[in-house]
Amino acid sequence: MDKVLEAIKEASTSVASLLNDIAEDENNDIKVFEIEKDIEYIKDQITIIENNIVRIEEKSQWNG
Repeated sequence: MDKVLEAIKEASTSVASLLNDIAEDENNDIKVFEIEKDIEYIKDQITIIENNIVRIEEKSQWNG
């Protein structure tokens, strides 16, 4: 469960940072590859969450 919470915090921080960068980009200087890198990191964190939830569900089925 610790990995899930850590991944949620990481994804949340990344989303906030990305939104802040976009809001402060008055001259449209943000490059697409920078945004893509942030989105890929968020996707990776969501994958960690999904994988750990699946493991938790599988353990629950075996125990109950």
